[in-house]
Amino acid sequence: MLCSPSSPSMSSSSQSIRLSHSPPFFGFSDVAPTTSSTTDFRANSQATFLFVDSYQDQAKNAAIKTQKQAFLAKNYHRKKKQASIQRLKSSNAVPKDHLHIGYKLANDRPTSDTNLSTPSTGKNGKSDLRRKPDSPPGRQVAMGSEIWSLNAYLGQGCVDPFSSSAVKMTDLMNQYFHHFRIHTVVACYPLEWKRMSIWWWQKANTTPALLQTLLFSTAGHLAASQINSGMAPHLIQKSIHDCLHLKGVTLKTLNDIMQDPVKAVAGSTTLVVASLVAIEACSASFEALEAHTKGLRRLIHLRGGLDTLDHMTISKIYQLNSISHRRSDVKSAALKNTQPMFPISARWRSEILQDSKVFLSKEDLETPENLLSLGVNFFHSPWYGELDSNMKTFIRALRRLILYYEVAQVRPSIVIPTDNDLFLVFEHELLSAKYCAEADDVHESLRLTLMIYVNLRIFHFQKFPIMEHMAQTLKQSLELQYSYLESTAPELLFWILFIGSMASHGYKSHYWFVNGLTEMTRRLGLGEWDKARSALRGFFYTDQLTEREAEENLWNEVLSADYAYIAPRRSIDNK
Repeated sequence: MLCSPSSPSMSSSSQSIRLSHSPPFFGFSDVAPTTSSTTDFRANSQATFLFVDSYQDQAKNAAIKTQKQAFLAKNYHRKKKQASIQRLKSSNAVPKDHLHIGYKLANDRPTSDTNLSTPSTGKNGKSDLRRKPDSPPGRQVAMGSEIWSLNAYLGQGCVDPFSSSAVKMTDLMNQYFHHFRIHTVVACYPLEWKRMSIWWWQKANTTPALLQTLLFSTAGHLAASQINSGMAPHLIQKSIHDCLHLKGVTLKTLNDIMQDPVKAVAGSTTLVVASLVAIEACSASFEALEAHTKGLRRLIHLRGGLDTLDHMTISKIYQLNSISHRRSDVKSAALKNTQPMFPISARWRSEILQDSKVFLSKEDLETPENLLSLGVNFFHSPWYGELDSNMKTFIRALRRLILYYEVAQVRPSIVIPTDNDLFLVFEHELLSAKYCAEADDVHESLRLTLMIYVNLRIFHFQKFPIMEHMAQTLKQSLELQYSYLESTAPELLFWILFIGSMASHGYKSHYWFVNGLTEMTRRLGLGEWDKARSALRGFFYTDQLTEREAEENLWNEVLSADYAYIAPRRSIDNK
């Protein structure tokens, strides 16, 4: 089952996957999760300090680690709640003459392909912000108070009125930086995109090389978005030209930095190089990826290892921002289907405040009523008992991550600063567990599908070349195991083919996935979308507004009597 000389079959006793740390990665029992709706577990104590026995406060003491994380998380939420109450007191009376400003709902999360919301226009040409009949009054209060909240996003359109950047900004640079802060960051961070946008803004304003790196990646992101949307060729060509020009400027600046022995080993330089690694990984530029990876490893070695860097810089080495360069180490491994080159730092992971709650706790997370059936098909299928214990752990961990992610979209107040790192930890461990692709073993295809799901449904990474390679790798694995899955786990095969079809849209493997999905749809009698959606949700699937059009287009392809081949979209490098 695992890639080793003495690999047992699926029905034999499984071996353990060596994980990157001890104690165990996740703390779940082998009991299927309950399907009843639960509430958040909250502590009653309001203590503002915690006594810790210094003799017992060691890295191997899991109990002390859990206690400290719970204490820090509880105090963070308490302080955040108090601050919210104070803001509410000062913003209850919103001046009516100021309501002509356009704004978004507090819990609306823009996507990388949509513009900022603007108010509708009435007959007299003025903004019409009257409440729609189907809009509940409570949401209108949230809309009115959002623009006065201290959490509201601050900005002046494309131009920085204070000229705070370390370099002189042209109109073109301002436009791309604005696109980065509003759209690219959103695609990179599932949670707390506003705070992360501000963090990168502050870093870029003081580090010219990092600013140029962000502009280079954003131009690539814009070009990919334009290609995906089928925009005019001359607009796409301009974005590609800007991307190549900014890349040249970035590399020249970086080469100048490397000539200075002090600047070369600075933390900001490590952040720049890690960003370049992730950009090239997402763009599937293998030669450039190899060159920047060697430089990154050398810089980390010269600094004395990962633990000499601060938490956010380590996160960026694992999980770089922007949809054009969202993960350096993880995305490089996903691109080449290899294990990550950097192990998880024990110190870095101990600083993830909700690590114990999401991964190690046996308590049920809050489960919305519409997600009660999420993943139940895994646990109730006859083939589930034959899975490797680590694969069962991955399935349970991803279920908890999806639940937390979906609840956070509705109630963003539950999110705390290190929550984005939870997804990175999961991806890193999933990539570290390598299985052999065998004809009678589902593990490798299932592992690849879980990885694609995270990048497709949480990070919305479909339009970038890295997804083409991930989909192609899944296709190669499925070709070997297709007959076995078709006879043993047809519902699972249906779900895998659906995820593969969504991921491969516009790429060469899409025709293969859709043909297989069409056949399984007919065989299982899932021609109606409601039935198909119910079957998908039994594994991993949630309703997402931003993915609705892509799902409708795919289902139209499946139901079409004669499936028309869709030519692969042009790549950024295809000039």
